[in-house]
Amino acid sequence: MANGPRPDGDATRERIITFLEQNQGAHLSAIIRALQLGNHQATIHLKTLEGQATLWGRKEGQYLRYFTSSIPPHTAAEELPNPPQIFTPDTMQFRIIDRLARGSTPSKNTGSLTQGKLAEELECSQQLISHHLIALEKSGCIKSRKSGFRKNWSVKAPGLQAITGGLRSLSTVDHHDLEALIAHYGGQ
Repeated sequence: MANGPRPDGDATRERIITFLEQNQGAHLSAIIRALQLGNHQATIHLKTLEGQATLWGRKEGQYLRYFTSSIPPHTAAEELPNPPQIFTPDTMQFRIIDRLARGSTPSKNTGSLTQGKLAEELECSQQLISHHLIALEKSGCIKSRKSGFRKNWSVKAPGLQAITGGLRSLSTVDHHDLEALIAHYGGQ
């Protein structure tokens, strides 16, 4: 058996490198989801690329984040780029941001959208909604405004980018994309 990486994996490794060039700091599960790879398949290719010094990884909390060799491995953690967040329609984060972006629906115009109302509409527990709202606020996708004992939530530009597939920058979307976003989210 020959030593070194198998040539039939070159295309997959090239896909991983291309993805990481555009998403520096992505973690394993993000790579797996984005490229539709198996866990074992992605891990083997990442180890191969690390062995070739094409990319490197750094443990950050519970995640192992990957960077291409264009970023020096000794870069301070606070100077490392963060990958853009992108949520797929099957995730609770997507459902929350999407619902918040739509605001109050005319048929259910019962005031501000609160955590309890979100849980009821999305048919899940308030604890699950609370967990995701806190995480989404920490990541800069949404913001809260305290109103008495409750918080009212709204979507920020990174949140819209996260559910629209990361349309470049909301300040630079072309006219067609902007019209589609406005139409989809009811003119907000």
